[in-house]
Amino acid sequence: MAEEFTEEIDAALAEWTVLDELPAEIEGFVLSRVRELCEAQYAFFRYDCAAEHRAVVGFYDAGTASYKLRVEVGVVDFALPSFIYGDLTAFGRELRRALPCVIAELHADALATQELLPVRESIETWTYGTALPEELEGFELFVRPSAPVQLTNGSFLIIDYVDFARGNDVGIYYNCYRNEFFGEYHVNHMPYVSYSFDAADLEELEQRLKLHLVSYLRTARAQSELEKNG
Repeated sequence: MAEEFTEEIDAALAEWTVLDELPAEIEGFVLSRVRELCEAQYAFFRYDCAAEHRAVVGFYDAGTASYKLRVEVGVVDFALPSFIYGDLTAFGRELRRALPCVIAELHADALATQELLPVRESIETWTYGTALPEELEGFELFVRPSAPVQLTNGSFLIIDYVDFARGNDVGIYYNCYRNEFFGEYHVNHMPYVSYSFDAADLEELEQRLKLHLVSYLRTARAQSELEKNG
């Protein structure tokens, strides 16, 4: 089945001139046309900024029979809702128009967005957030409150401790529609939900981080080792 749909996509891509027109580099993101199949998703190009652990990936999703664009930030990834097309012609048209903007937004100051206005001042003056250690339990502080990352559906990643080599992390998010903080962690790139960091404000979040952050980092590492040695 996988061979059948990838052969069909390869044939379509062979006639798709947009792939040959893509610039070799955009704002420090370097183009690769290496194709990679992961379950039902077939990536056919990507722009990487290795130093920033960020990427933009074009892929075909067999599950929805559509072409999509995915953003990767550390071990967190998400498909852009505005880049879901059933045919390459429409996908290519939007790619030509919006790809530079998508990449530019990965360098944008998310804290200055209108969506974060209700908590901006609190985040900027949050003493605990500015004093987070650069390294904790073998994880690197990748995203900090002073430089959050805008995701989709009103969510922002405001704290992320990452073990890049193993694909593990513990992340803290804020959702502007619900006006609340929550947590999620990855083990070997697989996401898991946590309710231990649910908080209505930074004061409550701080208490939950003091109680649970280290234990979740240890859990992610232990679970990762158990799965790999398994």
